[in-house]
Amino acid sequence: MKKLSFAVVAALMLLTVACNRVKPVFELTSEALISAPCEGGSYTITYKLVSEENNVIKAITDNKEMITSIDTQAEDCIRIQVSANPTTEIREATIIVSYGTMCFNVDVEQAAKTQEPENPEQPEQPEEPENPNDPEQPNDPEEPDTPEEPEEPEQPEEPTDYIINVNANQLVGNYYGSENLVSGLGHYWIIFSDGGIVDGVATPNSEYFRLDLLGPTPADENDIRIPDGIYTLDIENDFNNFSILKLGNTDYLYIDNAGESWATPFTYAELDVEGNSMYLMAVVEDKEYHVTFNSDYTLSYNTLSEHISTLTSDHEIDLSNCSGSVKCFGDYWSCGYSNWQIEFLCNDGLNYGTYLVLDFITDDKLNGASGFEGTFHSSGFTEEDPTKPAFGPYTFVPGFRVSEVDNYMMGSVLVEYIDGTAVEQAPIFGGEFTITANGDGTHTIVIKATDDANPTHKITLNWTGTLK
Repeated sequence: MKKLSFAVVAALMLLTVACNRVKPVFELTSEALISAPCEGGSYTITYKLVSEENNVIKAITDNKEMITSIDTQAEDCIRIQVSANPTTEIREATIIVSYGTMCFNVDVEQAAKTQEPENPEQPEQPEEPENPNDPEQPNDPEEPDTPEEPEEPEQPEEPTDYIINVNANQLVGNYYGSENLVSGLGHYWIIFSDGGIVDGVATPNSEYFRLDLLGPTPADENDIRIPDGIYTLDIENDFNNFSILKLGNTDYLYIDNAGESWATPFTYAELDVEGNSMYLMAVVEDKEYHVTFNSDYTLSYNTLSEHISTLTSDHEIDLSNCSGSVKCFGDYWSCGYSNWQIEFLCNDGLNYGTYLVLDFITDDKLNGASGFEGTFHSSGFTEEDPTKPAFGPYTFVPGFRVSEVDNYMMGSVLVEYIDGTAVEQAPIFGGEFTITANGDGTHTIVIKATDDANPTHKITLNWTGTLK
């Protein structure tokens, strides 16, 4: 996914959607229910794992007497041992398999031990024939047995593996006033999380539910809360009252162990608000999340600045502790020209140092045959649409805001981190940069650019090294 996202919450929280990374997959490929006989036995659970993280597969059970061994050492499978059932009752166990914050469950159901009779049955004695002259014998024939009503077949239980319950203990967000999107309606943006925000910063191995809401204005702008009601996903983007806007800020966000993140939009969502109690039902691909929140909260009043950059002076980029990579995306922007991207990420991850993205256009050889060397000038924006870059040969795409909520950006951008927090960020907005091949496998990148502030700040770089 080629996308860079910034979402500043309370001036501290910044979540970044990864560029050029594969979305992690961790899913069960064998049956979700194992049926074992009373004698027990060995069974194998298989799974599919696609991830760039370096986590460990973990598996635990809630019934160790029944599940006596769990082996996770083999690749793509887990071997378990079910002991013999000494009881005359059906036994059940659940095995929870996890990789980072991703997990799935496997249920094990074991048959009961067959109960032996306490005393062997004695053969029945033949009955004496009835004496028709016996006065004690009734003359009326026996009444026929009343046929039993057939039992209704049991209805199979509906599988619930796709339902995930989340007890959110954190809610942060902003209020943007009543004139930001629709006049007279309040615009809110909130994030639910289960412990994924520490000191205002998003943490690795965590998940977030982000909602862009349109509703009545708050009753008290000094203590901003979301008005009571049921908010539903606005599929058509009609911007109605009590709606969850289907924008880039409404999604399920997962951050991996390296601090990279993936945002997946909701296909359906409904939020029920009643005071400090909230209940969210959101469908994300093949999962249905039930998120509950019950706690006191208040939202921040936020107004957007006219520019994205937070620089206060000229800035020379330091890539001394960074690694760079380059990739061709073909005609990503649907403009008839080949699109390239160079990304520099600090070797310490998104904790300290620089994160830099250069998003640029070469020529009409959409397979990238012309390479990525050359001088690239800012494309600027079209006269018809000031939010759309004026794509052209050998230009770079300026960093630009694609949402009215905070600084949700695409294009060429610069971010500086300290202790996991973005302390400075700016779009590479004006100017130019040059990429030169040195003939020895290295490249030199010289940037002479500016941000979008008024007055502007210079952004410069002179780097030589290897691009992966």
